[in-house]
Amino acid sequence: KQWYQRRVRGSSGPGGQNGDKRETKVQIKVDIIQADWISYRTKESLSKQLDKSGCLHIYDESSRSQNRNKTECFNKLYRLLLEHSFTPPEPTEEELAALKRQERARKKKWKEENKSKKYYRNRNNPFSL
Repeated sequence: KQWYQRRVRGSSGPGGQNGDKRETKVQIKVDIIQADWISYRTKESLSKQLDKSGCLHIYDESSRSQNRNKTECFNKLYRLLLEHSFTPPEPTEEELAALKRQERARKKKWKEENKSKKYYRNRNNPFSL
């Protein structure tokens, strides 16, 4: 079984009479769930863009040529897979140290803010000790 299906239709895009006569709109339907060459992480990342059957639909009708539109569909698929398969690099020791400093500063600021809130809260309450 092929991992994609291609359909062509009449385009509403550019081309004038050519768009009326020729089927230049291209749709590819990619079975992401069954494609064993796509990593699990990438499939998870793409899951919100899939239909109920686990397929990804990509359309293009930007050109007058069916062949160019087909090529552009596959280019879109390639860019989408690259975008969703990116794994960020591990943080360096400097970045981890900076994150720890930021967290300590955030906690210190939170404590200071809560101390003043506690003071004002108790100041207006005649029943507090």
